[in-house]
Amino acid sequence: MKLALPVMIALLLALPLVMHNQYFLHVGIVIAINVIMAVSMWLLGITGLISFGQAGFMFIGAMTTALLTKDLGWSFWVALPLSAIMAGLVSAPVGRLSLRVKGVYFFLVTLAFGQVVAGVFAYFEKPFGGWYGIRDIPPPQPAAFFGVLDKAAFYYLALGLVLVTCWIIHRISRSWFGMVLWSIREGDLLASSIGIDVPGTKLIAFIVSAFFAGAAGSLYASYFGYISPLVFTFEYSVNVLVYIVVGGFASMAGPIVGAVALTLVPELFRVTGKYQMMAFGLILVGSMLLMPQGIIGAWQKLVTPRGRA
Repeated sequence: MKLALPVMIALLLALPLVMHNQYFLHVGIVIAINVIMAVSMWLLGITGLISFGQAGFMFIGAMTTALLTKDLGWSFWVALPLSAIMAGLVSAPVGRLSLRVKGVYFFLVTLAFGQVVAGVFAYFEKPFGGWYGIRDIPPPQPAAFFGVLDKAAFYYLALGLVLVTCWIIHRISRSWFGMVLWSIREGDLLASSIGIDVPGTKLIAFIVSAFFAGAAGSLYASYFGYISPLVFTFEYSVNVLVYIVVGGFASMAGPIVGAVALTLVPELFRVTGKYQMMAFGLILVGSMLLMPQGIIGAWQKLVTPRGRA
């Protein structure tokens, strides 16, 4: 098992060298964006919170990159961290407000935030482009490597961002701070009784989650070259939640596996045309009925008894 991760990373690094089909590289880049979003929401979910405003933070990151690179002519490599920081800064007051409530009210506040972000960007045609969005967002530098016909550079950029995101969030979840997050999930009152600052800890997790969502938005804007309020919708936040549920919540491998599987399934059934979403829905319902603990949970149940034997 210790060799599985290095081998997997080596295979992913070698993929563009043996796979010259640009469509497969495109799917890999989309998977990377979805993995970053799923892992970022999973970190917040450790505390027992699920935000429906992740698409809003992703939109903020994407819009920041678009404005900095296209309007101001800044480099993408400067815009990427600034976009993530901008999403984190916006999330601070939003988190302080939304964390005052719990349960379904928290869902509604974060949902409202996502709608407000889309509405503000759609209302102001200048500089945000209105409902039509912003087109012709420049790629990273040097532009000769990040071409439309050759997606290898974008693939390595997306893979690097995924590895950095997963490594940081994995380290956080396994640190003392991660143990605090898990304890809050078990019970706010119990965590408070042993001296844990529950609101402050949740706020930090909320900000870190938004930070990586903003980074994913920056990558999205640079790769697709177009952003619009019609892209970063409430449905996208729901899809990110579905990735976590289907993959399994027990470990970070769950959202990763869920994002990979549920990004590939629609592509595999694209040839079915209008029945694509029907097939996707049937597979989703079937997985929930047969694997209520997610793919990782089902795999652990399958492997653990054999290991003990």
